[in-house]
Amino acid sequence: MLTAVTAAAVAIPVLPAAAADVAPAQPKLRIACHTNWKTSTSANVWCDGHGPARYGASIQCKKGSAVRQLNYGPGPWLGDRRGISMYCPGGGYKRVKQWGWPA
Repeated sequence: MLTAVTAAAVAIPVLPAAAADVAPAQPKLRIACHTNWKTSTSANVWCDGHGPARYGASIQCKKGSAVRQLNYGPGPWLGDRRGISMYCPGGGYKRVKQWGWPA
């Protein structure tokens, strides 16, 4: 039979619930992205690397003072040079810039 002292000595430590729910910090992935092609209203971007990590891409479009950013992703694996094709909305929006990001 275990006494209170023996039971306390063999107790298994348990993390508090708050500590168990905390995810470990993820390192920021730095990647280089490139533009395959661009027009006044669209663009295609791809990012260096190797799968299975994926990338996404964004395009910023402007019509007068109205600015819209459209985000596409997650897309293909890093290193897939087919890229992500992005398009500005109709109605006179023009491409301002485009970029890729790790998904």
